[in-house]
Amino acid sequence: MQTYLLLFVAMAAIFYLLILRPQQRAKKAKAEMAQALEPGSEILTVGGIFGTVVELREADFDLEIADGVIMKMDRRAIASVIRDTDDTDGDTADDDDASVDEDHEADGDAADDAKN
Repeated sequence: MQTYLLLFVAMAAIFYLLILRPQQRAKKAKAEMAQALEPGSEILTVGGIFGTVVELREADFDLEIADGVIMKMDRRAIASVIRDTDDTDGDTADDDDASVDEDHEADGDAADDAKN
């Protein structure tokens, strides 16, 4: 009888440590992220849309996804807040695109050579 009680307590402790506690932590972190949100924050939605917060309301917010294109979204749709990285030149995205274009040009030359 005592062993069954001990086994039950051990299973309950394992259930709490492996399932309930991490779930509570994740819920608390998401709530803190939503409360720290402010206009101008860049976010990623659960649907995969990147944008900038324009206006916050109690249950929803306006998200600008392109110049002049604003969507009304529910606060629960926020997947993550994108942290700004300190770019020294502030234009690293164009540099990455240039290297991709060069790689594709080299592939095109190799394909042309293979045809001849």
